[in-house]
Amino acid sequence: MNTDILLNELQTKHKITADDYDKLIGLFEQKRFKKNDIMFRKGEIVRHTYFVLKGCARQYYVSPEGGERTIYFSVEGNWCGELMSFLHDEPTNLNMQALEDTETISLNRTNWELAITTIPDFALYHIKNHQRIITRLKEELGKSVNEVPEDKYLRLLHEHPALLQRLPLYHIATYLGITPETLSRIRKRISKSE
Repeated sequence: MNTDILLNELQTKHKITADDYDKLIGLFEQKRFKKNDIMFRKGEIVRHTYFVLKGCARQYYVSPEGGERTIYFSVEGNWCGELMSFLHDEPTNLNMQALEDTETISLNRTNWELAITTIPDFALYHIKNHQRIITRLKEELGKSVNEVPEDKYLRLLHEHPALLQRLPLYHIATYLGITPETLSRIRKRISKSE
């Protein structure tokens, strides 16, 4: 298992010593998911937080009518999970699914708490990373409130073009909050204007 991607993530956000990294990596366990595997479902208590080494996962809600709304894609070098459920032993309202064969390393709550309390550089990384995520999510929410679907698609095309190449349009449409048919019309309109 090559965990260099985790080391790179940690080093770019907050330095960690080689000894602390060795201590940290010893707390992880490897978990693999096949394409379309459900990693957790609404109503379950999330028992792990995951770091994606390879593949892609999505977090999504299911409406009472059965419609899906994707809120987040996790690709290589990203964390995924559901922190409120994980930390507070509460059932989650989210679902998480592997969209490709996905390799992760994960921390259970005991090992996560051990890492946070015994490896100060990991704790500082974690705080800084969550501040970045919260800021980014607020920005995303602010943009999405004021954007029409075509603008949302253009922003996704600009900010995350690789996602459009590797994911089915259905999942992109659920992320944008539109139907696949509307997404097809938007893509056709954009391709004609180029």
